[in-house]
Amino acid sequence: MDQIIVQKSDWKDEFWENPWEKGGLAVIGLFITTVLLLILFAIVFGWLQRIEDNSYEED
Repeated sequence: MDQIIVQKSDWKDEFWENPWEKGGLAVIGLFITTVLLLILFAIVFGWLQRIEDNSYEED
């Protein structure tokens, strides 16, 4: 049973020692963040456009 715990710990340590794995995680994180920000901007500017369209119709 101790060997299984040691092997899992070794795998986690090896993962973080490899710079390519860290770089891959950074790229994936930046990609996900960029997509979420683009979606957020699309929602915000979509709402702003609707508000501006409604204000012109009232005049």
